[in-house]
Amino acid sequence: MNKKQPIAYVICGFIGAGKTTFARKLEKETKAIRITKDEWIIKIFGNKITSDKNFEVYDKNITELATNIAFKILKAGKDVILDEGFWVKSQRDDIKKKILQVGAKPIFYYVETSVEKMKERVINRSNNPTKDSFEINEEMFDKYLKYWEPPKKEEGILLAA
Repeated sequence: MNKKQPIAYVICGFIGAGKTTFARKLEKETKAIRITKDEWIIKIFGNKITSDKNFEVYDKNITELATNIAFKILKAGKDVILDEGFWVKSQRDDIKKKILQVGAKPIFYYVETSVEKMKERVINRSNNPTKDSFEINEEMFDKYLKYWEPPKKEEGILLAA
């Protein structure tokens, strides 16, 4: 019996782009298992964790854990959605290589949103954070924005609809 090649849907976009909203929609459409590491961090530490001096360590560790679990799911032959952001090209290249190495098919989506719109969303939701979003002030948003590398056409990433 031929086993279907599992698919890894990789969601790219900056803070406030609408990645998780798109990932939830994709989850309903595809029945893939959605991994949204930010929800895990918030469940454990709460949504004000971003002001903690150890936040970047927690984020790195939980990202690693989430990725490891995603790869276990792929190795088991199931489709997965990686809702993480993948801000820089090197991260996107690296995850694509790893997905291919486990015999899965990578499908990348870019949730494209203007910087102005993302900043507005982030500031508004930080004033009254929902149970699944971080409190991020304007200064933090601007600091993180320096690390954002929007995907280029030649990366072959689909625009999320």
